[in-house]
Amino acid sequence: MPESFLFGRRPPFPLCNKSINIVIGEPMEFNLPKMTQMAISMSRNLHNPTRGWPVLSPSGLDEAAQRCLYTSISEQIHTSMESLRSLSKKLSGAKSLNSGQVEE
Repeated sequence: MPESFLFGRRPPFPLCNKSINIVIGEPMEFNLPKMTQMAISMSRNLHNPTRGWPVLSPSGLDEAAQRCLYTSISEQIHTSMESLRSLSKKLSGAKSLNSGQVEE
């Protein structure tokens, strides 16, 4: 690490108080107000026992609505990660095909 701490050692927490942005692929945007309304309407049809999640009364999200919102966000992230994985496979496959050719 380029930073010197005490007596030339590395700092114990090198990333503490640092602003770090990691972007892989295209940035994702979530329309939270719309997703919240969809989660509330979807959760009305669910009758699951509560598991102790906190109730967010200002936004109107009970436990079932929070689960629906979490699931929706997770599915979008999963879909994005799968598309990146398939793109990576395509690129690595094309790279291995190109490296296998002998130039004269």
